[in-house]
Amino acid sequence: MNSAEPKLPYLTFVHRPQRGYLFHGDGDIHTVVSPAFETPVDFSSLILSVNYHTATNGWLLSEVQIRQGGVWSKFFKLALFSVRLGHSFDTQEDDSAFLAVDVLRAKTPAQAYRFRLTLHGDMDVPRVFVCLTDAAAAYDDCAAILPSGHLKIPVKPLSQMCLAVSPTDKLRLCSPTSLTMALQSLGVKAEPLQTASAVYDDRARIYGNWTLNTAYASRLGCEAFVTRFQRLSQLGEFLTQQSLVLATVAYKRGELAGAASAQTPGHLVLLCGWENGKIRVADPAAETAKEVIRFYDAAEFARAWLMHKRGAAYLVRKL
Repeated sequence: MNSAEPKLPYLTFVHRPQRGYLFHGDGDIHTVVSPAFETPVDFSSLILSVNYHTATNGWLLSEVQIRQGGVWSKFFKLALFSVRLGHSFDTQEDDSAFLAVDVLRAKTPAQAYRFRLTLHGDMDVPRVFVCLTDAAAAYDDCAAILPSGHLKIPVKPLSQMCLAVSPTDKLRLCSPTSLTMALQSLGVKAEPLQTASAVYDDRARIYGNWTLNTAYASRLGCEAFVTRFQRLSQLGEFLTQQSLVLATVAYKRGELAGAASAQTPGHLVLLCGWENGKIRVADPAAETAKEVIRFYDAAEFARAWLMHKRGAAYLVRKL
């Protein structure tokens, strides 16, 4: 990574198809294969985010393989991207790993990866991000220490519960609603239902496919990728008015005081600051827009995010 580029969280890497990659194709279809990338530590899971642009209706297929003890896995199909649709693929598995929607999980620790992109039409791929999970990483209570001082990022609050959709769909729209709040805060024109339509995974039938959400933000002119945080103190480096963090959380009843939802196995919120030992959050599950901005206890939020969801987040930056 060029030293002039913004920093990336731990075990998140940026790649640009360039010299050292294999390019081949025929007509409108081209394939790009990356070199093998050795990792500094063993990893147990991998998430690949593709930032792309297309002026027409090109499409892109992303695939990845991993190496364990000198043996390469097959290439796993991750996602198909285009302006009109995007989707994951059915669950895939071999002796080395299995793919669950947008996360490739290794059955034993892996030491290297390689990705392959198949492009049709005028697809431009300026950046590919790879987020790994340290196979040996463990949560500790020091992770709940917030950065010093305070931060307040202006956010126009949006509630997924106020959207003009069915009651069932209202409960499913946390990711596109949070992403819309982030895009609007960065000065990008976006509306929650438009975002929802663009990020919908018609294979998994969900709105919360992480790689489709970040790919959509990249189409609108942002740099966006899935990453993982280890500590709340990292927000001091990565959360600013031009760099927003959307965190995925999980908690049981009583584990997050004042939460918009009593409990959830998975929910996405926009982080917008901190003060006095609490983290300021735009939680789209609130019943009204006036109730979206909330303050959660740092220790409770750290367990919901960093422990239960291994710190998974979207990082969305204004280019």
